[in-house]
Amino acid sequence: MKLKIHQPAIVMNRLGAAMIDMFFISVLYGAVVAITTGNYKAILNRFNVSSGDIRYDLGLAFLLMALYFIILPFIWNGYTPGKKITRTKIISLTSEKLTLGILIMRFIVLLVPNILLLGIPAICNIYMMLFRSDNSGFHDLIVKTKVMSIV
Repeated sequence: MKLKIHQPAIVMNRLGAAMIDMFFISVLYGAVVAITTGNYKAILNRFNVSSGDIRYDLGLAFLLMALYFIILPFIWNGYTPGKKITRTKIISLTSEKLTLGILIMRFIVLLVPNILLLGIPAICNIYMMLFRSDNSGFHDLIVKTKVMSIV
């Protein structure tokens, strides 16, 4: 059965995919910290785990998110596990295939303003997706990508 791109993904699908993806990243984070510190109970306690050094924790979280949101969609042609579950996919409006450059820019354009402005752009992004007819966020508009529902 061949899947077809149908319509722009609704905001709830995009938020659901983001929550699923962040759950997987938190599990990965807990696993890496448990392995590196030898505290294997940390895998089960992933929301209250730390290596003891904030620089290491932030660096590890950034690295896991970069690998997850750049490498996985590149290898899986626009999908992350959350996007597969919610049946959505990232597509490029400028080329047929997603490139590493597009995915890196998408990650940076989404992450840097949220870090610098303490998450306020994330709230603005959700409102943009809610009220725009194509459900695009600011990172989609800047990098010329779109998240589509797959039927």
